[in-house]
Amino acid sequence: MNPDSEIRVTDSPAVAAVQKKKITWVGPLLKYGLAIGLLTLMISLNYSKLKVLFSQTPHLVPFAIAGGVYFVILGMQYIRWWVLVRAIGLPFRLRDAVRLGLVGTFYNTFLPGAVGGDIVKAIFIAKGQTERKAAAVATVVADRLLGLFGLLLFGSAVGGACWIAGDPKIEGNKSLQNLILICTGLAGSGLIGFVGLGFLPASRQDRFADRLKGIKKVGNTLAELWFTAVQFRQRPGAILLGVLLSAISHTAMIVSFHYAVRIFPPNDPALLGTLPEHFIIAPIGFIVQAIIPVPGGLGAGELSFGALYAMIRGKEGEAVGLAGRMSLRVVEWTLGLLGYIVFLSMKAELPKVEEEKVEGEIEKATH
Repeated sequence: MNPDSEIRVTDSPAVAAVQKKKITWVGPLLKYGLAIGLLTLMISLNYSKLKVLFSQTPHLVPFAIAGGVYFVILGMQYIRWWVLVRAIGLPFRLRDAVRLGLVGTFYNTFLPGAVGGDIVKAIFIAKGQTERKAAAVATVVADRLLGLFGLLLFGSAVGGACWIAGDPKIEGNKSLQNLILICTGLAGSGLIGFVGLGFLPASRQDRFADRLKGIKKVGNTLAELWFTAVQFRQRPGAILLGVLLSAISHTAMIVSFHYAVRIFPPNDPALLGTLPEHFIIAPIGFIVQAIIPVPGGLGAGELSFGALYAMIRGKEGEAVGLAGRMSLRVVEWTLGLLGYIVFLSMKAELPKVEEEKVEGEIEKATH
């Protein structure tokens, strides 16, 4: 297959479990119910303060900055995935990464679970590979893990640097110091595990793969995923580039939130977090909302950012963090919808029969 050719839709046993999953309305309904319940709870607990914040005219300059910066975030994420796919020798155009990334962003934003869009991306990229379907799916998993690792590493590095530099907001807050230490521990553990993988003799790698192959039905797929992980370990340049792209993306993500809390600023400027504080708490907030299976982290993100803001500004600051996360969500929804419109225009390039298959796979993957 020519690297510059368009991704085509074919059968994908690597994601057959997703396709064959029984469609039910109970699970999605519960997840949407949990999201709405969490959001309603946070709003009700901070109703009077939110009413004051949202009664003012929104500041359009911070809104525009938050939106523009978030656009950079999406671009860096799509490029990072493309780098990982190309690193293991799979034919994949940057245009394809953008096209599938746009639909993935839409489903991550609006569907139950923060990885719903990843499932769609996994299905589509696997359908474009005839022999290495599991490896193609593994790139989506690797991209997600690299993103989470980058958040932990970023919070640890930036927060630790500010702590060492004597930032008064960090030196005077034990909770922020604990968050820095937790991020450092988790990021360090992940780094040690990845580096240690390279010291495993080839014979042990093969023996482990043989054990995986012995697992009924999914053994060959698991073995392929294992070899893909080993292959990534042998591509340190691609991983370092992925980490660099993650650093740019996470910087933009935190700056976007930093300006989002200024769209409806409190009357007391002291309740606004500083940029160093946001560099510490925002990665934690984004990680929490990513692991709770609700649509786009709705409710979970508001809960986590409200609690984190209460940590740095007391109970009075909870509404500020909550309002900031809700404002940023409007940015995410806007870009998610615009991205899906762009995806539809790009999808129109596909033959009609392939377009129908694409729509069918989306429906299967998102129920």
